[in-house]
Amino acid sequence: MITVSQLSLGLADYSMSFWFVLFQYYWFPQLLPMKHTSLYCALIAAAYTTVDLLNPFTAHSTLLGALPVILLLGFEFAVMGLRHQWQYLPAFIDVTMLAYLLIEFIDMMMIAGAIALTGKVFAASFWGTLIELVINNIIFAVIGSGLWLTRAPMENLIQDIVGRSMEYLFLAFMSVLGVIYILFEYSLQTLQDSESYLVFLGGIAGTLVVGLTLSTYMLMQTHLQTEHTRFQTDQRKFREQYTTELNRQMGAVRKFNHDYQNMLLGLGGYLADQDYEGFRQLYIDIRSGWETSNAADLTIEDLVNVPSAALRYQLYHNYLLAQQQGVQLFVKVPEPLTATVITLKDMGRIVDAALPPALPVLGKRQPAIVTFELKETAKELRWSLTFPVPGEAQLDGHTRIMAEDGILDFSNAHELLPAKAVLTLQMKLHWGQLSVALPKD
Repeated sequence: MITVSQLSLGLADYSMSFWFVLFQYYWFPQLLPMKHTSLYCALIAAAYTTVDLLNPFTAHSTLLGALPVILLLGFEFAVMGLRHQWQYLPAFIDVTMLAYLLIEFIDMMMIAGAIALTGKVFAASFWGTLIELVINNIIFAVIGSGLWLTRAPMENLIQDIVGRSMEYLFLAFMSVLGVIYILFEYSLQTLQDSESYLVFLGGIAGTLVVGLTLSTYMLMQTHLQTEHTRFQTDQRKFREQYTTELNRQMGAVRKFNHDYQNMLLGLGGYLADQDYEGFRQLYIDIRSGWETSNAADLTIEDLVNVPSAALRYQLYHNYLLAQQQGVQLFVKVPEPLTATVITLKDMGRIVDAALPPALPVLGKRQPAIVTFELKETAKELRWSLTFPVPGEAQLDGHTRIMAEDGILDFSNAHELLPAKAVLTLQMKLHWGQLSVALPKD
């Protein structure tokens, strides 16, 4: 086992634990209990380093020697439990083991390389440790920058496999590999005054990192292909729905052209005979036969400011549902949205839970006009739904509006709110408004 000074151990602990925590939360920004990621990682790294330096069993390959790690993971799991985020625990454990193996692999290879180039004495000295940590930090920063392109597909993958059997199979696979590596590590660390175990242990870690990375990549590609197929299916379904609506409108236009000629002939005949009473009655009959058009004025192209294709089709589908219920739904997305995939998915679920169940009630009201607006600020994504309410309507709690023509119940949407999200339901004169604000980070 390589022995270093307390100062070198403290610097190594702080650097490695900082990057370890950062990689843990890299694809889970919603799990961070603090707004500033770097500050949180720095505080956790300082606490870990303090416990490790004070722990008298740190130098021993025993369970008590791993006390700082146990306390760190226990604290993180406890925070997730207090914030009711247990659904992310399996995926978080997967990423934790992958981050641990990655950091171990790079650190082991760096130490082994330093020993081979400069000797064991210099590599274990303060300056040797400092040089190794500087190079480690550069490598970790490069890896972090390279992983940036994977944030969206990984967040999408994690969100979709939550609660599914695939998630637990992947967790079991990662757990077995993680336990095997830890057993190897504790066994090889018992070799006193030998640096040979570093190369062997680093090789094992590297092999596991490569294997797990390829497995995750293949899983991600499979998920992306599934998402692409689902997107094409949804696109075809909505296009068919849109085409059906346009065909219906074209049929109505053709019928109107024929009826229009007959109306003009009839009105002209009454005028020619100076039968003004008949003219008036025919005019009244024509007006009474008019129907409010439910033409699909909104198109998918009008929702170009929504970056998520899935959410675009969700909004358009809800628009057509509103038309079928006789509700004129005006959709406004004034500026391009920049929220993350997870935030947009959360908003889509909330919209689907709130709007379609309310349409039968809103279709009975006059005017049956509803305004749907989706916009964002620097800190949150906000959805507002403005709709008519009768004079006798009353708020019932925070999620329902009671009226004689029906009850608007938004409790299902309230149950889907993620942490820190806010749902507000209010009435002003003859109008009500439902507002949902989702934090962007």
